[in-house]
Amino acid sequence: MNPRDLELTLAAARAVGPCPPGEEAAWTEAVRTTAVTLYTLADTVGQDLGRLDAAKQFTATLLGVRVEATSTRGILVVRNTSGELEHLRTDRGDSDAGRVMIDRARALVGHRVRVYRLNEQMAGNATRQVRTVVHLTDYGPDTDPIHETVAKENLVAAAEGDKEAARNAWQEAGLPDKGSVSPRQLADALARLPDAAP
Repeated sequence: MNPRDLELTLAAARAVGPCPPGEEAAWTEAVRTTAVTLYTLADTVGQDLGRLDAAKQFTATLLGVRVEATSTRGILVVRNTSGELEHLRTDRGDSDAGRVMIDRARALVGHRVRVYRLNEQMAGNATRQVRTVVHLTDYGPDTDPIHETVAKENLVAAAEGDKEAARNAWQEAGLPDKGSVSPRQLADALARLPDAAP
């Protein structure tokens, strides 16, 4: 028996607990099932850690999350430290990893986050890459004010140049005509753009 298999079996036995008298067959099956589960979990975790190792890291403020109907992927809007907006994609929302990332991102809107991002080749299009977020570390709510001019520029950029849609979103969010806004206020305005609905 190789050492890895022995360690995995011992870990599974510890997880299952002591064998009740007379239930050796059921206990053995429980240990075997747990060992296989631990093995496949380790394989999945290894793949996740490999993606993290390969990811580019940067700090940004998460401003919005929507789900793309065709792919079920989350589309995250982040504002990087230079004040520009970036769009990142999650794994598919019909996968466990994608669903968890979408839920986590929704809970972090308005927060400063450490983004772990990969450039991944699109399925079916070998010449195109997409920016995929593989992890977010929460640094807490972003309280730095954003000058109203810059915030309005961000909103127009998010509206793909549609100034009327940006103006309407700004007004619907109740943002001031003059003065700074918070990242949370800008996120609220972004959520009011026509394509921002989940």
